[in-house]
Amino acid sequence: MIAARRIIALYFSQQFARFLVVGGIAVVLHWLSRFAFNAFMSYGWAIVLAYLVGILVAFVLNRAYVFPYSERSVEAEMFFFFLINIGAFPFVWVAAYVLGEWLFPAYMSQQAALALGHGIAILLPVFVNFALHKFITFQGA
Repeated sequence: MIAARRIIALYFSQQFARFLVVGGIAVVLHWLSRFAFNAFMSYGWAIVLAYLVGILVAFVLNRAYVFPYSERSVEAEMFFFFLINIGAFPFVWVAAYVLGEWLFPAYMSQQAALALGHGIAILLPVFVNFALHKFITFQGA
């Protein structure tokens, strides 16, 4: 029961709300940049570069607005932030690829399928990422 209360408090907090707003901004820039990259490279590589755009934007905004009182050095924060997000990347890439290339094209145009598949995939790790960044990346914040 105590564990359940802690989990509820973790996700029903102003900090998590800020994480969602900041993450939303990063996700939108991540998602939109995929279209720009896809103009001159394959969908798979466009997802890779767009993911890096999202990570960079998310780090800067999270450090400033969600976890400004971290006890770690900026270098340590960067290391753990990128480690956690790179760790999630294979899951996001596979989900985007499966949804965008295999599942959704049966129901919509190829471009719509790719856009929707990528959009869903980048939303999947939000809850795990918040907890990892709160307790590891930006420790003490």
